[in-house]
Amino acid sequence: MPELPEVETVKTKLKPLIGKIASGFTSSWPRGLKIAKNAACVSRNIKGRKVSKIWRHGKALFVDFSGRLMVFHLRMSGRLYIAPKRNVIDQENKHVRATVKFTDGTELRFNDPRKFGVIWYGSPEEIMKESYFSTLGPDARGLRYKKFEKRLRSHRGMVKPLLMRQNLFAGIGNIVADETLWEAGIHPKEPVERLKMADIKKLHSALKKVLERGIRAGGTTLRDWKHPDGTSGKFQDYVKVYGRKGGRCLRCGSRIQRIVVGNRGTWICPKCQKIK
Repeated sequence: MPELPEVETVKTKLKPLIGKIASGFTSSWPRGLKIAKNAACVSRNIKGRKVSKIWRHGKALFVDFSGRLMVFHLRMSGRLYIAPKRNVIDQENKHVRATVKFTDGTELRFNDPRKFGVIWYGSPEEIMKESYFSTLGPDARGLRYKKFEKRLRSHRGMVKPLLMRQNLFAGIGNIVADETLWEAGIHPKEPVERLKMADIKKLHSALKKVLERGIRAGGTTLRDWKHPDGTSGKFQDYVKVYGRKGGRCLRCGSRIQRIVVGNRGTWICPKCQKIK
């Protein structure tokens, strides 16, 4: 599932859309379209609207069409890309679930083989009333230490599942969580209530490092996820623990292990990350 670094990369590479004027919208997967009645209603409403701003919060990507928002959540297999000319059929065309058409002939296409992705379209007020956004926590990238500590300490339980709760810290997924916990030397099953202030400071610092490292690398390309321009992310080449079962820990040389935490596959160094 694309996490914060991947969606940040998508946001950056969709900036060429700013200033373009929409001419229509189509969708072959109505269940993935929220708020709006149907694709025809979106097409009528979006026509003539200009892309004025694109931003990200957590794993959600926001596109402002002259005051109306189209928000994408890529979920498991979603990918956004720009097709240079209308009606051009490419190798991914069979999995395109929605398309925003522009007056210059280009198209923004939402490719989603597994059909888990979601698109919201409506006014900012309508969008923020949706259950996902009304409970969404602050974006993990811009989270200051004091707020991070307060939100983490307000709950009890294992640290990894709490890091991944989107109502606490928007944008953290499995890869970022594992890399962050390894960086901080904290076991993913460590109860938050046992963490000392020094541990939480290390955790916050590690989260910042991992997110920036992931963004600089263009996110992680596992299986078929790619950037809007067709290039691949490189973060998988730099991970310290995620997916490296049996490999050597880059800090102590121990063998990386795979365990299950909160029903999620989790990679740890058994020597560097011990439960206290």
